[in-house]
Amino acid sequence: MKKLAFLFLCLSSLSFAVDYDPQRGKMLSLSCANCHGTDGKSNSTFPYIAGLDKDYLYKTLLDFKTGKRTDTYMMTKHTKGFTDEELEQLSYYFSKVK
Repeated sequence: MKKLAFLFLCLSSLSFAVDYDPQRGKMLSLSCANCHGTDGKSNSTFPYIAGLDKDYLYKTLLDFKTGKRTDTYMMTKHTKGFTDEELEQLSYYFSKVK
């Protein structure tokens, strides 16, 4: 049991290897505003993403990028334009919005 807990701790610490840069996150988030609203606070049929868990957001963005998760094509196409590091910055940014 201790080995399993140690393994989980090691893996969870590796999930986000990038230092968060608030200005970069804000800049990158501007490309999401057309659909998800300013700071991810959608007032339309698009999902409200402000304040969601950063691990959930990052996994979701990676799943769109790799094709594991599909939509009406927009998210898959949009995420392919970002590096994994940029997707991490976006995940951090939106997770910190109140």
